[in-house]
Amino acid sequence: MVKVRVVLRNPHAADGRDFRHSLTVGREYEVIGLCADDYQLLNDRDEPILYDACCFEVTDPAEPAFWVCEVGTDGERYAHPPEWPARGYFEDWHDGVAAVVSEFWADLPRLYPWTANARLPNRRV
Repeated sequence: MVKVRVVLRNPHAADGRDFRHSLTVGREYEVIGLCADDYQLLNDRDEPILYDACCFEVTDPAEPAFWVCEVGTDGERYAHPPEWPARGYFEDWHDGVAAVVSEFWADLPRLYPWTANARLPNRRV
């Protein structure tokens, strides 16, 4: 199954954030969701974080057919797997809610096998 893939080309976001501490310039990443047009990626620390899309080159633009997509009032896009609700899911992940973290790592191989194959051998799930 084809997914959106991007390569980090410029680690400096327009708002001044520097992504070099969590991403590798030139590395390809799979987009696991969109939030107000920002890319949600599993970064080099295995954290699902939002990143400014302008810093990336798209290498594969095909979006997953399973994404639930919405358009905001200003035309911004939101997209994610239905298993990962847009509101509050990743806040719970970052707060360490065990059920959410466990669900995320259980869903990743099925939803994003390319990313899971690269990440899960290094994790204790």
